[in-house]
Amino acid sequence: MLFIYYNTRMVWVAFLKAKSEALDTFKSFKTLVENKSDIRIKCLRLDIGGEFTSNDFNEFCEKYGIKKKLSIEGTQQ
Repeated sequence: MLFIYYNTRMVWVAFLKAKSEALDTFKSFKTLVENKSDIRIKCLRLDIGGEFTSNDFNEFCEKYGIKKKLSIEGTQQ
């Protein structure tokens, strides 16, 4: 899993054994980044993989006010 902060192009990499680990990995990443920077995550750009469109992921984003922008299928951007 790759996290990129678009303003600075800072990159974090997380290795997953299964896609089901995506939500827990994102929760840990969110905590790490927000505690170190005092800036809250407001928006995510995601592909339309099932790990990012699940009810659990949607509920987590809604709970913390994180807007999700999903990519169009078939595009690499």
